[in-house]
Amino acid sequence: MMNWLEVDSVNLEFGEKRVLSDIYMRFETGKVSGILGRNGSGKSCLLRIIFGTLRARYSNVRFNGKAVSRPFRNPEKIRYMPQVSFIPKYLRLKNIFELYGCSLPELLNDFTEFAREPNLPFGHYSFGHKRLIETWVILKSPSEFVMLDEPFSYIMPLHVEKLKQVIKNEKSGKGIIITDHLYRDLLDVTDDLYLIADYASLTIRDPGDLRKYGYLA
Repeated sequence: MMNWLEVDSVNLEFGEKRVLSDIYMRFETGKVSGILGRNGSGKSCLLRIIFGTLRARYSNVRFNGKAVSRPFRNPEKIRYMPQVSFIPKYLRLKNIFELYGCSLPELLNDFTEFAREPNLPFGHYSFGHKRLIETWVILKSPSEFVMLDEPFSYIMPLHVEKLKQVIKNEKSGKGIIITDHLYRDLLDVTDDLYLIADYASLTIRDPGDLRKYGYLA
């Protein structure tokens, strides 16, 4: 059964600074939805508003048409990977994967370098490896929707290619929402694409629209 998540009428201001205005987006299970925008356009803020950890001047978030005020209290419905690291440094891989209900052998099969030292505390891994682990557990966790804020940034190109395949495989069971500045990689995996420009949301139906709306020179 297809489920959907909608966010509309989002208006966000910080003091006199307008960030988002009348944003509307719809996401569905079985699809990967991308959100593009220049630095400071409000992409991360929008994800936090959807998740319920940032209060906007006005916003409306709905699951299957029903309004939800604090989605973060329902991890079975939605999970969110922010840009900042969120896993405690002392946890080991086994504990992390148990906590998020994920299969560690799956990770070790796709990314064999972790198999050499699978019991290291999280804090001992490189920044890129930490980012990959955090992306994996959110992406693979049992939830109807997952939001990934810049999953491709800061990890090596070989890992990006493998991760894109994991995303394509995983979308059959959930809705995946991604923001990233690596727009070519984003275009490779998305079914629906939005652009935030001049505070508003625009539906991108063709890559040429990114030039039309000034995202690409």
